[in-house]
Amino acid sequence: MPPRKIIIDTDPGQDDAVAILLALASPELQVVALTAVAGNVPLALTERNARIIIDLARSDTPVYAGCDRPLTRKLVTAEHVHGKTGLDGIPLPDPVSPLQPQHAVDFLIDTLRSHPPGSITLCALGPLTNLATAFTRAP
Repeated sequence: MPPRKIIIDTDPGQDDAVAILLALASPELQVVALTAVAGNVPLALTERNARIIIDLARSDTPVYAGCDRPLTRKLVTAEHVHGKTGLDGIPLPDPVSPLQPQHAVDFLIDTLRSHPPGSITLCALGPLTNLATAFTRAP
C-alpha cells in the first residue's frame, strides 16, 4: 500500500515538533508540506520552527507561512508553555530550509483542487485559521 499523503497544518511548539518528526519518519506517511499558522507563538516563529524541524529531520518537505492571527479575536500565544521561541530548551540552529513564497492558504487551495478528492489528508495540529480561510475562499 502506498504511503498516505498528508499536509500538516501546524503552530510548532514542542508538542507539534514531536508529531512532525514522527510523521516524517513514518513509512506509512508522505508529508507533502507543512503549513504554519500563528498559535503557540507568532507566525514568524512558527514558520521558523517548522523549517528548523524540517532541517533536523533532513527532509526536503516545503514549508508555507499562513495566517498571522485568528479570524475573530486577538492572537493569544502560549510562550508560558513552549517558551519565547516555541521550541525553548536546547539551542537550535537557524533554519536552512527556505520558506516557500506562496501563502499557505493559496497552497492548500491549489494543492487540494489539483488532486483527486480524498487523496490528501489534512492533519491539523494548530489553530484552524489556515483551513478556515481556505474553505471560506474556496468552498
